[in-house]
Amino acid sequence: MSIVTFHSDPVRLARTISGVLDQTAEVEAIRVHANGATAKECTAIEDLLPPSVALVTSATNVGFSAAHNATLEAQFTAGVTHALVLNPDVVLDSNALRLLLDHARDHPGSLVGPLLELADPQTLEGEGRIDTAGIIWTRTGRHLDDRQGKPIASAPREPRRVAGISGACILVDRQAWERLVAVCGEFFDEDFIAYREDAEIGVRAGLVGVESWLVPAATGRHVRGLRGTRRGASDDLDALGVRNRFLLRFKLGPHRPGNRVLAGVRDVVVAGATITVERSSLPALRDAFRLRGRMRAKRRAFERYLDR
Repeated sequence: MSIVTFHSDPVRLARTISGVLDQTAEVEAIRVHANGATAKECTAIEDLLPPSVALVTSATNVGFSAAHNATLEAQFTAGVTHALVLNPDVVLDSNALRLLLDHARDHPGSLVGPLLELADPQTLEGEGRIDTAGIIWTRTGRHLDDRQGKPIASAPREPRRVAGISGACILVDRQAWERLVAVCGEFFDEDFIAYREDAEIGVRAGLVGVESWLVPAATGRHVRGLRGTRRGASDDLDALGVRNRFLLRFKLGPHRPGNRVLAGVRDVVVAGATITVERSSLPALRDAFRLRGRMRAKRRAFERYLDR
């Protein structure tokens, strides 16, 4: 199991760990990677972690993707068959992991995720509304958490294939990991750092034959610090949104979901708004264009697989 933190709330992290330890399925190894952790934060995390949990720290923020990639490689190399990628603000219900594992064993080589409910930031109790029922794409090339904000009663009842699984909680099968690493050189794309990396891997996985499945019977609660996809709540999040939208464009090219014309028009609108209005995101836009050659090279890697 892989948990990556970045100045995360220690109380929520403790609840996340508690939820993991309460699972009816056996958890062989738990590793917490604390990104950019100060000495004080490291001490606080060490004090709340049980001895069975391994802690890895990095003085700088290496990113969500790189930190999870390191843990997945270590755990799969050690012989585990499945690894859970989990946010430090998700509390799983006690049978969630068992249900995810049951489905994964029936669908080897896949990525599997639970139905997550929005949780109150203070109490971590469910609010009765959906956080994510998998990832969907719009015709304009945006990706969204399916049914977010709708009543939990409107959630699907049966497992279904989806375009991607929220990065808040993904069960990764070793066969899926091996295929993606063999074809693409990495599991999560480390150039994304954080944000939109789950949507990217959902598309890329599907292209190379790795299915993504939502298992609604497996449930948990997720504290979403910035609800929905509205802009203006965080300059950093807005900048990553702009940067990684264009990384998706350059990397996926014709494979990006949506209508190519409508998605292209929205790209122009986003770039124009960044240049004229949301100028705090301008360095992020420049960074995306700086990386466009690298993204296209990564696309050629999985396109060679598709052309076999």
